[in-house]
Amino acid sequence: MRSRRRNAAVTLALLLAAVLAAGCGNAGGKVKEARPTVFVDDLGREVEIATVPLSIVSIAPSCTEILFALGLGDRVVGVTEYCDYPEEAQEKPKIGTFTTPNLEAILALQPDLVLATGGVQAEVLSRMEELGLTVFAVNPATFSQTAEEIRLIGQIAGAREEAERIAADMERRAGAIAGRVREMEEAGKSRPRVFYEIYYENNVWTAGKSSIISDLVSLAGGENLGDMEESDYYEFSVERLMAENPQVYLVGSGSMFDPGDITSRPGWDSMDAVRGGRVYVIDEDLVYRTGPRLIEGLEAIHRAIYP
Repeated sequence: MRSRRRNAAVTLALLLAAVLAAGCGNAGGKVKEARPTVFVDDLGREVEIATVPLSIVSIAPSCTEILFALGLGDRVVGVTEYCDYPEEAQEKPKIGTFTTPNLEAILALQPDLVLATGGVQAEVLSRMEELGLTVFAVNPATFSQTAEEIRLIGQIAGAREEAERIAADMERRAGAIAGRVREMEEAGKSRPRVFYEIYYENNVWTAGKSSIISDLVSLAGGENLGDMEESDYYEFSVERLMAENPQVYLVGSGSMFDPGDITSRPGWDSMDAVRGGRVYVIDEDLVYRTGPRLIEGLEAIHRAIYP
């Protein structure tokens, strides 16, 4: 009997030692945080994603770029026809366009997760949920929100370390620009008046105060003339543009719009930006797609404002 008790005591002591050792195993290091199972998206919806998704459909080029940058291209099972970066994304099955994704095609892929945006996709997002799909909306409105969104997707998809590396690099490079702008302002220099053209036909469409482009122009050290209105994108008359007379003229170019030679437009040679040779074409994908390449867009705008 005594022997049995002694053995039991020894066993209990060993178990306690094992428990204590396990508890001290991370001493001096970081305790690994448990992954949440419910995440709040940019539409304010609580979305349950209980396990790391192994098959993902992206219906936004920005989301596609984030996934591939995180090294998760092998988990991407479907993308839109506009998802053209990186090149590997073009080889993925197509599920329709950005504005009209094919719900039957998405269902056939049986994804664990669908990444979408808000805005024009809000209605189709609701429809996908009705069909039983798990949908998470990614729709950042600023540069800083974009970096945080990359971190969040990394957490959802089990790629936190790579997401942190990418987001931190974006913030570091943006911080360098912020430092140069601060030095300029402390020296008493005023911000150049900047106009960003999105589309031109009779009148000009530009980026308002609530747009991502307005945020980028401000971070880059410019004064966005489009901030006269709170909206994101709106029509700006040519007469008003000439009266405001921007010092720097930026225009997006790519699959959505080819601006041609702005300097040859009748009457535009009276603008300070044109007369001073301060017209710059920006790759629209670098400023409209809120993903890892947004920092390249910010740097391009900064170089244009301060060549």
